[in-house]
Amino acid sequence: MHVRYPLWLQTAQQRPGAKVFATLFAVESCARALLTTVITVQALHLLGNARDVSLLFAVVGLTGLVASFSIPVLIRRLSRRRVYTLGGLLILGAATAFATVDIAGQVAGMLLRVYGVACLNITLSLYILQYIRRIEFADCESRRMQYSAIAWIAGPALGVYLYEHVDTLVPFAVSGVMSLLLLALFWILRLSEQPAIAAPAERSRRGPLRVIGRFVAQPRLRLAWSIVFTRSWWWVFFFIYTPVYAVQQGLGELAGALVISAGNALLFLAPWFAGFARRYGVRAVLRYGYLLCGAFTLVAAALFQTPALALAALVAATIGTVMLDAVGNVAFLAAVRPREREEMTTVFRTYLDAAELLPPALFALVLSFFELQVIFYLQSLIMLGMIVLLGYLPARLGKTRIRLAPEGELPGGETAKPGPAVSPIPAPTET
Repeated sequence: MHVRYPLWLQTAQQRPGAKVFATLFAVESCARALLTTVITVQALHLLGNARDVSLLFAVVGLTGLVASFSIPVLIRRLSRRRVYTLGGLLILGAATAFATVDIAGQVAGMLLRVYGVACLNITLSLYILQYIRRIEFADCESRRMQYSAIAWIAGPALGVYLYEHVDTLVPFAVSGVMSLLLLALFWILRLSEQPAIAAPAERSRRGPLRVIGRFVAQPRLRLAWSIVFTRSWWWVFFFIYTPVYAVQQGLGELAGALVISAGNALLFLAPWFAGFARRYGVRAVLRYGYLLCGAFTLVAAALFQTPALALAALVAATIGTVMLDAVGNVAFLAAVRPREREEMTTVFRTYLDAAELLPPALFALVLSFFELQVIFYLQSLIMLGMIVLLGYLPARLGKTRIRLAPEGELPGGETAKPGPAVSPIPAPTET
């Protein structure tokens, strides 16, 4: 029987644009954000101290980093669509494992979650590279942040409230339902895997070590990875240690979750920062972002014994991190070569696993000898230090450039007037 889909759905299936991918990312964010703070709170309850929580996150991050290199093989053997589906099912399985509320379930849930997120992240990035033009990368990234903002604003606080005051199983059940909704939406869209832009003539079969070597050999990719890695490093610090700090200061789990939600509320500023990048360039936005984030994190460290002011400074620091979110991926999207997209995207997204591995591992070592306040100082120095590396980023990246058209005679004897060229990153348009 022939089924006639609504016009909007037919358009999304045939020509998916920034809104389609932003919507998918928003639904995925709903499934993940609800448990973001709950995972840390439950781990703290089960393990009892910040050091052991850090070690758990480090082990999970290392496992996810190694396992993520199997995803290109899965894509080649199963197809991109099935790997995306696998990612959604793993997020659902993670919520089920967390609901056991014991150490074994906690570890299993974190492992399933990190691999599921890797599957979703890599396949969605490949779809974006397939369907979105280079000049629309900044618009697509800012829309993703904007559409997912509500999930990351309400999710952390709502999840902890349901966990503490309703029933421990409720946030995990809601997360599972959102995972099913994500899969339903994805299969309704039925995104084609036939590239809308020129694809490589043949696909590389290089092993993981050769792929990593190829990635490291390209300075622009190294710099792009460093940008998103340090950005994610700060978010990991914020999501793990804000609740821990709030509990240590006697404010309770919900206070830490509310601070995280307040910081995530600033994601609505992402489109504005993308517009700033079109005028002044991506490098300028990144510099101001690192400066604001590092400076306010330093203020939070200095005010460590005054919890209200320290938490307010952390919320202010998220302004800088949102600036990094708005344009951070543009450096990679502009640098990756079409024939290497699948392999380089896999290496690039290891910044997520590395950010979940290295900060907890380093901070667990630091906490063995120092108090939590030292971590705040260390985090601020890392963000401020990145400003130096940004000097290697092209100053014109993302900036609207105006060129003068050659003058000539128009019909009727009029002289052609200079006009603007097409912007490499245009103003956001409806797609």
